Amino acid sequence: MYNSKSLWRHIQSRFFREDDGAITVEAVLWVPVYLFFFVFITDVSLMFHGYSKALRVAQDTNRHASTEFYDNETDLEAMAKANLAAFAPNASVSSVLYEDAMPPHVITNISIPSGDLQAVGLFKAFANIKINVSSVHLLEI
Repeated sequence: MYNSKSLWRHIQSRFFREDDGAITVEAVLWVPVYLFFFVFITDVSLMFHGYSKALRVAQDTNRHASTEFYDNETDLEAMAKANLAAFAPNASVSSVLYEDAMPPHVITNISIPSGDLQAVGLFKAFANIKINVSSVHLLEI
């Protein structure tokens, strides 16, 4: 049988020889890293997607102005805010008609806080970013 010293050596040698559970330990170490990376990619992707949706809203707003569907800046801004409300409720919109300029054109600027577009908001560095979108179209005469 084992005495206390030889039992201790036996347990230590067996402990260092056995590798059962090594995958579990690695999974416990790597899963948080993968989740952190996944959350980062998700938030950044949603911000880019929000930028492209806001650009589409700005272009649609300018098309309505250039075809004289809306003929004043207040209606243009209200239409853009209504289209942005679903995904960016804190967005600010500015539309300016330059009818007397040469050539006549309309400019729509949209500013969205990135917090409106993030799913998780884990990264505080992204919380203070303002996403700005601008679009210019010529007015039809």
